[in-house]
Amino acid sequence: MSAAVLSVVIPTRNRCQVLRDALLALERSEGFDGGFEVIVIDDGSTDDTARLLASVVPSRFVLKILAQPASGPARARNLGLREVAAPRVLLLGDDTLVGPKTLAAHLVAAGGREVAVQGRIEWDPDLEVTPVMDFLAPAGPQFYFKGLADGQRISWRELLASNLSAPASWFEDERFDERFPIAGFEDTELAFRWARRGHEAFYSAQAVCWHRHRYDSIEPFLERQRRVGQAARLAARLHPSLLPRAVLQPTLFGGLVAVRHGWRRLAGRARTQDAWDLRCRAAFLRGFLEGGAP
Repeated sequence: MSAAVLSVVIPTRNRCQVLRDALLALERSEGFDGGFEVIVIDDGSTDDTARLLASVVPSRFVLKILAQPASGPARARNLGLREVAAPRVLLLGDDTLVGPKTLAAHLVAAGGREVAVQGRIEWDPDLEVTPVMDFLAPAGPQFYFKGLADGQRISWRELLASNLSAPASWFEDERFDERFPIAGFEDTELAFRWARRGHEAFYSAQAVCWHRHRYDSIEPFLERQRRVGQAARLAARLHPSLLPRAVLQPTLFGGLVAVRHGWRRLAGRARTQDAWDLRCRAAFLRGFLEGGAP
């Protein structure tokens, strides 16, 4: 196999079934010259993840398997990033499936430049999209891509640690802060440090991944938002200048949402989505005010 042009890094924990499908999706990648490698870091799984990974024999890519005690995705990614062989890294979630042209789209969007590329994330078309899922993404509190144009330069606030590619050298200079134990705000904090170094990022609507995670109610996401709020407090303590745009601005906008929701209720036009939005913002703010470990 030719030298790797891309290293795909996937932290995983107790999601062996969807991880299997994610690896199968990578096996179908096409449309670019050169090989690629996939580095999977088992973050203390107690299901059949280890057995699954031992049974995988890919033909399209080189598979590297690493393991650590359950320590969170930030530390898992850092472990994998130390093993990359390609000049460019693509971060994926273990429940995120690439399309056949996704990897190629990342390389095309980068165009050989030292830039980050954030790809689009949509719900897996094999899933029934529930009303809650329709609210959460792709124009909601989980994934927000509304108004972004293909090829547009974007800020650090738009970057996610999933379907994100960047030069491997960036991760050598700035790794994930392992004080963030959950998948929440650790990517924003890293992107903030990248921006301080003058690194640029662009959006690719062509680099699409499909997120396979079902929500039937808003409650599980509210707990996630509370923990993300705790992580945001840690980030603000580390970088006070991050506070206005990453925390205060969304909170103030939440006040406007509350006023709008109130008027709609008075007019008899209340929307469930408005109530969900307020509850998400309130859960984030509660976690931020609580502090403590995410």
